[in-house]
Amino acid sequence: MKGISQRTDADAHGIRERKGTMKRHVVRLAHEISHVTGMALRKARAVRQPRVLMYHTVDADGITTDVFRAQLDVIRREFEPIALPSLLERYRDGRCTGREIALTFDDGVRNHLTTVYPLLRDASVPATFFLCSGLIDSGHWIWNTEVRVRLQSLGAGPRKALAAREGWPAHEVEALVEWGKGLAPVRREAFENAVRAHTPSFEPTPLQNDLYAPMTWDEVKSLDPALITIGSHTVSHPILTTLSAQEQTEELTASRARLEAQLGREVDIFCYPNGDSDPGVVEAVRHSYTWAVTTEESFWGPGHDPCRLPRVPAAPHHALFVRRLHKPTC
Repeated sequence: MKGISQRTDADAHGIRERKGTMKRHVVRLAHEISHVTGMALRKARAVRQPRVLMYHTVDADGITTDVFRAQLDVIRREFEPIALPSLLERYRDGRCTGREIALTFDDGVRNHLTTVYPLLRDASVPATFFLCSGLIDSGHWIWNTEVRVRLQSLGAGPRKALAAREGWPAHEVEALVEWGKGLAPVRREAFENAVRAHTPSFEPTPLQNDLYAPMTWDEVKSLDPALITIGSHTVSHPILTTLSAQEQTEELTASRARLEAQLGREVDIFCYPNGDSDPGVVEAVRHSYTWAVTTEESFWGPGHDPCRLPRVPAAPHHALFVRRLHKPTC
C-alpha cells in the first residue's frame, strides 16, 4: 500500500506540474496576443499614473540586453522618462501628468556600469542606482547572493547532506536563502560561514562577478550625475526587520553619510533591502530620508506614504513588460 500511495502522490505532483506549465504557456500566449495587437500598449497609455520601474540586473533575471533596449525604446516613444528626484518633486507638488516613468536598479553591482549604464546613456534615459556603501568598501557580494551561488555550486546530493549535518530546515537553495533572510544577524552570519566553510573551492566566474560584485567607488564616481541618481540601500544589505532599532539606525545613517562623503552630493532616497519593512523600520527610514521605495507592485497615486512608494517589477520578455505598464501585479 505504501508503494501505491507513493506512486499516487508522485502522479498527482506530475499532473499539477503539467497543469502549471500549460497555464504559464496559455498566459504567455495571451500576453503576446495583447502585445502584438497593440491592446496592451493602448491600456498602458490610458493609465494616467506615474510609474517607477524596479530592475536588478540586465543579462540576468531573464532580461537580455536586447529586451532591455526594446523596453527603453517603448519608454522613450510612448511615455516620459524622468529622473526619480524630478518625479518626486512633481509628486510632492501635485504636478504629475501620469506619463512619467522612472527607472531604478537595486544593489549597485558591476553590471550596472558595464551593461546598464551604456544602454541608458545611448537612449538618454535617466535612472537611479541604489548602493550599499559597505559592500563598495569591502568588495563583497550581497550575502544572500553569495549564499545562493555557493549552494548552487554544491549540487543536490551534497547540499542535502550538508543541510542534515547542520540542522537546516531544508536543502533546496531558495528555501534556504529565504530561511536565512529571517535569521537574526548572529545566526545569519553563522549560516553564511557554514556555507563558505563547505564550499572552499568556490571561485566566481567573470560573468558572476559582473552580475554580483559591487562597483568600486571610482566606478560609481565615473557615472554621469546628470543621468544617474545615487540612492541608499543600507550599508550591508541586511533584512532590516531582523535588526535592533540601534542596528537599523546605524545601517541607515552610516550608508547615507558614506555615500554623501564619497560623492559630494545629497543622498536622500532610500530603497528597502528585499523590500522588507514594518512600522518601526519605516519610521527609522523617515528619520534619515525624505523618500523611500519598496517592492510593493503598484503605480503611484494620491496619498502614498513618501517613505513607502511602490514600484513596477521588471519583466523578462517584452509582452509582459508592456502588460505590467497597465497591470503591475501580473
